[in-house]
Amino acid sequence: MCDTRSVIENCIAFYKALDHQSLSKLRELYHDDARLIDPFGQHQGLPAIEHYFDHLLSNVTRCWFDVDQPLCEGDRAALSWVMHWAHPKLRGGEPLALSGCSILLIREGRIAWQQDYYDAGSMVYEHIPLLGYAVRHVKQRVAS
Repeated sequence: MCDTRSVIENCIAFYKALDHQSLSKLRELYHDDARLIDPFGQHQGLPAIEHYFDHLLSNVTRCWFDVDQPLCEGDRAALSWVMHWAHPKLRGGEPLALSGCSILLIREGRIAWQQDYYDAGSMVYEHIPLLGYAVRHVKQRVAS
């Protein structure tokens, strides 16, 4: 692994057990002025990141990640992952899976910057009845 091995290992452990984690562990993982960016927005500073996770977990019945072996160089790391989750209003609460990856920058022993890449349509939009049909149709047209 890289020089930031313990940070990355803590990050992977946190996400693997996300739905059973205490959000107080975010303080150990993320720098006070960290920035987390994903397809739905940007969250600047630890309080905003804590609010984001609190909101995320309050809206799902389950959420955890399978994380592949990270790629590291110096203070940067890349993680590919599959998020497993269930939301009571999407697909009847059945478990869903979403593939994605995260790029991390480590500073002073914690995550200072994280950008998550994933298909927001696969995550939410495809599971909303009328909108889902339209998103799937567009994807099929582009693929052919």
